[in-house]
Amino acid sequence: MVNPSKNALTFLLMLPLVAAVLFTTGCSSTASEASAAPPDGEAAEVAAAERSLPVEAAPIERGDISLLLNYTGNLQSQSDVTLVPKVGGQLEKLLVKVGDSVEKGDPIAIIEDDTYVAQLKQAQAALTQARLNLEKMELGSRPEEIAAARNALTLARAALSDVQNVDSNERTSAAAALANAQASVRQAQTEYDKVAWAGEVGAMPQALALEQATNAYEQALASYNLQTNPSDSTLAPLESQVVQAELNLTLLESPYRPVDLEVARAGIAQAEAAVEQAALQVDYATLESPIDGVIAELYVEEGDMVGSSSAFGLVVSNETEVQIDIEESRLGQVFAGQHVSLHVSAYPGVDFPAVVTSVAPIADANTHTFAVTITPQDEKGLLRSGMFADTTLLAEEKENTLLAPITAVTNVNNQPTVYVITADGQVEERSVTTGLTTKTQVEITSGVQAGETVVTNGQVNLQDGAKVEVVPEI
Repeated sequence: MVNPSKNALTFLLMLPLVAAVLFTTGCSSTASEASAAPPDGEAAEVAAAERSLPVEAAPIERGDISLLLNYTGNLQSQSDVTLVPKVGGQLEKLLVKVGDSVEKGDPIAIIEDDTYVAQLKQAQAALTQARLNLEKMELGSRPEEIAAARNALTLARAALSDVQNVDSNERTSAAAALANAQASVRQAQTEYDKVAWAGEVGAMPQALALEQATNAYEQALASYNLQTNPSDSTLAPLESQVVQAELNLTLLESPYRPVDLEVARAGIAQAEAAVEQAALQVDYATLESPIDGVIAELYVEEGDMVGSSSAFGLVVSNETEVQIDIEESRLGQVFAGQHVSLHVSAYPGVDFPAVVTSVAPIADANTHTFAVTITPQDEKGLLRSGMFADTTLLAEEKENTLLAPITAVTNVNNQPTVYVITADGQVEERSVTTGLTTKTQVEITSGVQAGETVVTNGQVNLQDGAKVEVVPEI
C-alpha cells in the first residue's frame, strides 16, 4: 500500500487557508493604509507575531489499529479430477450432465459389462474347482482302494516267497527226479557200451537211448537247480511286482505330501485373486465420482467406445482456494492460520471469511515471491472457480495504543514530527516515533500523550511556538 506524501497533502489542504489569510491581511492592510501611516519595522514584527495561523486539529486518542495487506488472485478448485475409465467398452448409459453436483461414489456412467460378467463366472468356477481339489486331497484314498492294494501286495509277496523258499517235499521230489535221470543215463550207457565195439553204432537203438537219457538228465538237473536255487532272472520280475505293490499301497495310504497340499492351497489363492480381479472389472464398468464436486466437463456420449487411454470428463471440487504471491519483505507477516477477508465482484459487499492454509517454503526463482494459498469459508457455496478475488490479510494488530490521524505526522529533517497545540494556543514541535500505519491513522509509540491535540492540516508555515487558531475541517 502506498500513501500520498504527507507534505504534498498538507500543502494542498493549506491552499484555501493561505488564500483566506492573504485576503484578510490584504484588506486589513488597505484599511490601515487608508486611515493611518504604515507602522515602523518593529511594530510590523509584533503584529505578525500576534497574528494566529488557521489550522485543523484532532486529539491523540487510544484505540485499536491493524496492518492490512491487500492482494488479488483467481479462485480455483481445491481439486479437480480427470475421469478416465479403468475398463474399456461401449458406453451404455450416461447418468449425469455438465453442472450436476455429485458426491464421492455416485455413479456417473455405465459401460457394457457382459464380457466382464462372463469372466467373473469363469474365475468363480476355477476357484470352486481348486477348492474341491484341495478337499479331495485332504480326504485321501477310499478305504476299499487301500484294502485292494494291501491284497495285491500280499499276493506279490507270496509269489516271490514261493520261488525263493523250496520246501522239503519239493526238494525231495526234485532230487528223486534227478536220481532217476542219472540211473537212466547209466543204464543207457551200459547198453551202449555193449555194442560200441561193433563200430557205426550211431544208428543203433542203444545210441539213441543213451542220448535221450542224457537229455533227460540235464533237464532234471536244471529243474533241480531252479527249484532249489532260483536265478536272478526268475526272481527279478517277482521282486518288481512286490515293489510296485508296496508303492501303490503307500500312495493310497498317504497320497499327498505337505508340499502337494501347499501347492493346492496356492492354487486356491491364485484362483481367489482371479475372482477379485474379475469382480473389480465388473465394478469398474460403473464409473463413479472420485470426489464430492460438480461435473465440469464431459467428453463422451452414450454409445461411444471408451477406455483407459482417453479422458471421459472432469469433476471439480466444490471447495475453492486462491493463490497469491507475496513479496519477500512481507514473508514474516504472513503465516498459516492467518485470518483473511475475501471479496468477489459477483457479490458486492459480501465479506467471505478465509484463512491462509499454506505458505510456500521456497520463493519463485523468477519473481522471488512466495506462493500463499488462501481457503475461503463458503458455507453457501457461492464462490466458483475462475472468479477474480480481492484478499485482505490481517498482518498485525495493536490494541489500546495511541493513534493520530495520518495527516498529523510530517517530516522535519527526515524525522517524523507533530505539532502539539498547547493551552495558550501555541504549537510545540515534537519528534515522535511511529508504528503501524493505515490509510487514515498512524500509531504513535512515543512523543505524545493521549488527549493532546495535534495539527492535522496547515503545518506548512508552522514553527515551534507559533500561535494558531483551530478552524473546522473543510
